[in-house]
Amino acid sequence: MRIQSQNTANELYDRLWKTKSARFNAYHRLNKTQYLSSYATSFLSVYVIVLALFHPYDIISEEKTLNVLNLIATCVSITLLVFVLMESSMQYNLKAEKFHDCAKKIGKLFKKFEFIKEDASLDETKKYHKYLQIQKKYNEIIDLYENHRPIDFNFFQSTNKLKKYNEDNVKFLWVSINLATYNRFRTKLKYNHLIYIHYYIVIFILPIILIWTISQMI
Repeated sequence: MRIQSQNTANELYDRLWKTKSARFNAYHRLNKTQYLSSYATSFLSVYVIVLALFHPYDIISEEKTLNVLNLIATCVSITLLVFVLMESSMQYNLKAEKFHDCAKKIGKLFKKFEFIKEDASLDETKKYHKYLQIQKKYNEIIDLYENHRPIDFNFFQSTNKLKKYNEDNVKFLWVSINLATYNRFRTKLKYNHLIYIHYYIVIFILPIILIWTISQMI
């Protein structure tokens, strides 16, 4: 029973720790997504309004140039409409709160697990049965929530230098190359920036393109 209890404890600890951390990562990712989504939507709205002001204020009066400007404004308006429809359907805030609730519940189980593990008054048999209760509760919690994305778990692994993020050696001829540092860098870059690249384009790149294009017309 001692070996079985230790195996159960190790597996349960691993599962609670990893799931709790990944769900918190999912919460932070979705919070940032909601933040950037709001900014991108606002910026697109500003672009549409600014483009619409060129003709009334007679900044651009040439008909051909004005037609091109109207085409650009129409394209940005359509982009805004599609963007709003897609982003509003994603419900980032709601999903983030659900992941946060899930992570907190698993976090409580994790604390309970640590208390049981350090409780000297319990023998291995009693600990084993309590571990099984925590495992059952864990399964019930997991069934209530959707799963996080792989990037959330990969970011957790890279942060804690687990598996390939700790030691990932590849032999090239007679040289052994450790790719762990590269894997950590790539995963952190993806989690922190690359998955938000479309928002960055709308907020930072698109206005530069619009300003350059309009400057060529004036």
